[in-house]
Amino acid sequence: MDTLINKVYELGNNNYCIKEADSTSCYLLVGKEKALLFDTAYGYEDIRPIIQQITDLPLVVVNSHGDPDHALGNYWFDEVFIHELDLGKLFQNDNPDIKKKAIDYRLNKKPELQGAIDEPSYLASTIKHVNYRFVREGDVFDLGQKSLEVIHLPGHSYGCIALLDQDNGDLFSGDMVTKHNIWYFLTNDEQAPFNMAYAAYDKLLRRKDEIGDIYPAHGPFPIQSDIITQLKKALADIKVNHQQDELFESFVGNGYKHYYKDTLIIYSKERLQEFIEED
Repeated sequence: MDTLINKVYELGNNNYCIKEADSTSCYLLVGKEKALLFDTAYGYEDIRPIIQQITDLPLVVVNSHGDPDHALGNYWFDEVFIHELDLGKLFQNDNPDIKKKAIDYRLNKKPELQGAIDEPSYLASTIKHVNYRFVREGDVFDLGQKSLEVIHLPGHSYGCIALLDQDNGDLFSGDMVTKHNIWYFLTNDEQAPFNMAYAAYDKLLRRKDEIGDIYPAHGPFPIQSDIITQLKKALADIKVNHQQDELFESFVGNGYKHYYKDTLIIYSKERLQEFIEED
């Protein structure tokens, strides 16, 4: 099922990871009556043939949030669920400039992908033809002997969500719970204040006994629930130990790098200042 761009990993419990360009992990979760795809990545290629090799069940597509590396692949699908607070963010990211920068960045890291992406078609694509439906806190996707609950986790974006398998405790966490870096350096109309992220981690900690393995969108998987406490502590640590943080530069903007144990938070001065002023 693998292609040059996408690699497939079987996770057990009839779940699969489709990892695009060694970067974004999209999760295909298969029940008895339906299947659900959590995130569509950049969409450098059509992953529907991969999905069809795994299951022929009706497919539900859900975005963890509206960032381009999680949702520009929506254009391969007719209907997608997303939190309403991130639809504007998604549309803002639907432009050739962002797509070109994303391709160039990925090819620089993985030159073996050169020629594998149909760049003209990709740059001309759009996600605006898709029928978008909104998800909110507490919604449940019943796939047949697999029920996935929506947990709203504002922070990295206002509309970040995770999906919790109510039967076995698997948490599919998007970008909010990960051992990869988490970005908080965009403007405050795209990314929520630190206090909202802090509260989101508190929400998860109140349900820690329900959470088993965690499957993030980036970095290693599965990871364990103690990372939630670590992420919360990392945010608090920024307040008092940010003075020596170094500059971070990327093709979408610049910020500062804050390390706490094996957590890396990348943030802006504006995000830090509003966090400090809350005291």
